[in-house]
Amino acid sequence: MNIFILNRGSSSIKCYLYRFENAPETTTQAIWEAIVQWKNNFEEPTVSIKDAQGNELSERIKENNASASLKRVLEFLVKGETAALQSLDEIDAVGHRIVHGGNFFSESVLITPDVKEKIRQLAELAPLHNLPELEGIETLEKLLPKKPQIAVFDTAFHHTLPQEAHVYPGPYGWYEDGIRRYGFHGISFQYCAQRAEEILNGKGNNLRTVICHLGSGASLCAVKEGKSIDTTMGFTPLEGLMMDTRSGTIDPGIILHFLEKKKKSADAIANELYKGSGLLGLSGTSSDMRDIIEMNLEGNARAKLAFDVYLHRLNAMIGSMVASLQGIDLLIFTAGIGENASLLRKRVCEAFSFLGVKLDFEQNERNPREDCVLSASDSKVQVLLIHTQEAFEIARECWKIL
Repeated sequence: MNIFILNRGSSSIKCYLYRFENAPETTTQAIWEAIVQWKNNFEEPTVSIKDAQGNELSERIKENNASASLKRVLEFLVKGETAALQSLDEIDAVGHRIVHGGNFFSESVLITPDVKEKIRQLAELAPLHNLPELEGIETLEKLLPKKPQIAVFDTAFHHTLPQEAHVYPGPYGWYEDGIRRYGFHGISFQYCAQRAEEILNGKGNNLRTVICHLGSGASLCAVKEGKSIDTTMGFTPLEGLMMDTRSGTIDPGIILHFLEKKKKSADAIANELYKGSGLLGLSGTSSDMRDIIEMNLEGNARAKLAFDVYLHRLNAMIGSMVASLQGIDLLIFTAGIGENASLLRKRVCEAFSFLGVKLDFEQNERNPREDCVLSASDSKVQVLLIHTQEAFEIARECWKIL
């Protein structure tokens, strides 16, 4: 079965092709992948392609919008040196990552007109994500009209959150109106929980686990018996950890202050919270953790502040996850920062040494390219580095449905 995966982001299009002969129980690599990236309002779009033989192609493309670029990517899939299929008819199904499923979706579903309408309605809660993802669905419906398409939701994994973890302490009418904590990065958390099972030979589900998905967007998840029982993102992907350009959790009184005293518009405040805060907001120069760490080590005071605040809030929220689990047996680092920032991992593990977390410092400094155990042999808490494979998890969900 050939399953095409589309992860349509706000500034990128990521595509993968998986081929399964049998049920994908263990992690399988895509046989073909492509990513289109651009700057600002679709300026300087480039496409990078890699096939199973290791052939790579990278070039600027002439298309001036995301839908046209997606069509161009599909041409690369069936034509030229990096082609993996003879025709698009060989695609059996398409899987889509959808960020916000709200109360509507607790599991992956076949896409219908009703499903698309619900995704559209939820765009007001995830404006940077749901509308581009819906555009991707409709583009592929035109290109592959007879192929089943499946929506896999980032929020679905968190539908096991107990009520005390997902209800906000506002008027109960909020909850009745659907204002609750939904959580995000669920596809990554689901993958990491299952991958830990593989690495630990089936013992992962019995462990109290904290997963740190630390990328440009970042959140934590407390997992018990394979299920999410607490997480840091909430009603929107703005709550929780400090991120690259997002503030994470702040005192809501700050927003009232800006509205009432400073007369800032809601749009201006939203822009600051989503695009002008986090690492970029505090450092004033970069939203990239690699730059922040480098400038910090060089003595840049603003970069040091950004790193220290990021670490402080990360440790504080890991602590809250540990409290929800009533202990911790397994700590997992994943996503771009989690997988590559060895200094951050070291500082986190040092902060939780009082719980018996002990890192193998040499292994940690290597920044391994493969999933591995980072903890020392005598650590009371196991520490894993897992390279998250959200596209594979989406493909596995598609297989289950079909």
